[in-house]
Amino acid sequence: MRAFSKCYGVPGWRIGYAAVNDGLLPVLDQMTTLQQYTFVCAPHPFQLAVREALDCDISHHIADYRHKRNMIYDGLKDRFDLVRPAGAFYAFVAAPGGNATEFVKKAIENDVLIIPGSVFSQHDSHFRLSYATSDANIAKGIERLNRLAGG
Repeated sequence: MRAFSKCYGVPGWRIGYAAVNDGLLPVLDQMTTLQQYTFVCAPHPFQLAVREALDCDISHHIADYRHKRNMIYDGLKDRFDLVRPAGAFYAFVAAPGGNATEFVKKAIENDVLIIPGSVFSQHDSHFRLSYATSDANIAKGIERLNRLAGG
């Protein structure tokens, strides 16, 4: 397990923790209760891998995703309403015309896979895109999305 976690990390694994100050202990108690009734625990091999992964230097990954995030933001900010993402590898972008489902259909027809925001909320005004891909794919996606937005 040591070689796996050191070489590849643990992307996509749902491992987490919570730290709170004394004023939020009642919230932590409620979180613990919820966790106890939703799953037993993370699989033991995952726990071992995460323990090892905590010692990994991931600064190069952080820099790479910061670069990708900036490509998306800088490439779309002039034609789309979006906030520079602060975490993960997704951007939540307002759809031109306010109808994300229709815009997503057009994007897919142009070989850009994005997800309508209605999958994540009751609103259909935004779409989600992932920038967990190559810089070349991001550049193509930016060009196609801008073209679809009329730019």
